[in-house]
Amino acid sequence: MRGLNFLVSGELYAVDVTLVESVARKLTVTPVPSAPNEVVGIANLKGRVITILSLDELLGVKETSYIRDTVNVIIFKSGSGSEDQMGLLIDRPGNLIDIDEKSTRPPPLTAGKEEGFCISGIAEVDDKIYRIINLDSIKKKYMTNTENITANTSFGGNNND
Repeated sequence: MRGLNFLVSGELYAVDVTLVESVARKLTVTPVPSAPNEVVGIANLKGRVITILSLDELLGVKETSYIRDTVNVIIFKSGSGSEDQMGLLIDRPGNLIDIDEKSTRPPPLTAGKEEGFCISGIAEVDDKIYRIINLDSIKKKYMTNTENITANTSFGGNNND
């Protein structure tokens, strides 16, 4: 499987590249009053409103208290018929990598509740460890119109259903 890797707070992550619409660099994000901490804000991308989430907040790693004027975001494809779109705040986009689903392991038993929810597996590629994002789980919790999501984002790990 092809994955797009990226860096967040010094950690390597990957997501199925077929789920990615684009990587937006220097995107302006507008905070949303009273939104959950995981919701960094919203952004306008070519006339579409995109909800931007913080992976650090989703994982319970740290609070995203300071948002720069512009940020890097991975924008995910919406389900067919869905107007809602989501993006993840990232530090730096990476490259495409080949992920062997057979060698992908589930998250460790010591993973916290948040990590088990957001991460479907762990993969080693070229001596680097990547946490695989469970996009289905995140979309089901944070997006309103997710009934049409059909992509398999488990990478051989737990489905967390």
